Amino acid sequence: MRSPSNRIIQGGLLIAGAVLLAVTAGADRIDFLWTPLFLGVIYAVAATVEGPRGGYWATALGLIGWGVAVAFLGEVRPERIDTAGAYLAGVGLAGVAAVALRQRGFLVSELGLAATIAASGLILALTPRAADTLADATSYAIAVGAVGVLNVVGGAVGVARARRVGATRA
Repeated sequence: MRSPSNRIIQGGLLIAGAVLLAVTAGADRIDFLWTPLFLGVIYAVAATVEGPRGGYWATALGLIGWGVAVAFLGEVRPERIDTAGAYLAGVGLAGVAAVALRQRGFLVSELGLAATIAASGLILALTPRAADTLADATSYAIAVGAVGVLNVVGGAVGVARARRVGATRA
């Protein structure tokens, strides 16, 4: 369970990552194809706040695995490599990394990893129908920023609750 103060720190890091994504992504800056990897790194940075037992490792790994495949295909554009197969290999390697990290004491939720992969696949599948929203890094920056704000608020409420409990015990 994350401490309230760590939730505030994680929230701040997620907000900072969202701002960085929003100002760097776009056709004239960083190509959209880097967005999944960028998001994974944002979540990995937030996960490090509580070390191996912190939250967000599953989200980070799922997005990094998929993101590496997306960025590789987008930048290298290799011939005769199936996109779907490369994405599947990327998330499969994320699963391998998750198992290896769990064996070393990291808290990596199987449900969180599976949900991240499923949500990524769903977004990818629906992108042609809603490209203006789903193929725009700003949408993801807003989403990560919102998660960050919720963490800051939840952490602040937890800190206030702990102070009230401490005051009533004194």
